[in-house]
Amino acid sequence: MIIRLFFEGGTFFMSLVYSMWILAIVQAIRFIILYRGIKNPQKLIRINNSILFFGSLSFLFGITGQMIGLIAAFDAIQCLGNASIKPDMLAGGLKVTFIAPLFGITFLIITAIIWFVLGNLKKYPSQNGAIIQ
Repeated sequence: MIIRLFFEGGTFFMSLVYSMWILAIVQAIRFIILYRGIKNPQKLIRINNSILFFGSLSFLFGITGQMIGLIAAFDAIQCLGNASIKPDMLAGGLKVTFIAPLFGITFLIITAIIWFVLGNLKKYPSQNGAIIQ
């Protein structure tokens, strides 16, 4: 089903949304590794903020894809002129334009939760032993 929605939602913008998923997962893994290892607080905060940034970017890519899709659909409707447009065809086209933003907003919600959880860890130990809260 995810593969079908990938192609229905438009391969270019869905590729951008999925790439943001991959980048955020990599950053979350980096955060966990650094938290258990080096524990550089500034780097941990920067990595944690990048997770939310990638989620936000994924939603913006989805909205951009939707706007481009809607513009193309309205151009096609305009080219038909006075010809009748079937409602099921219009509804199908509108449904397709909502796929990329739906994936983007879902990912934004997930990354916001991850950002909140990782940002509210009790201690960010620094390299010299001091604790930053």
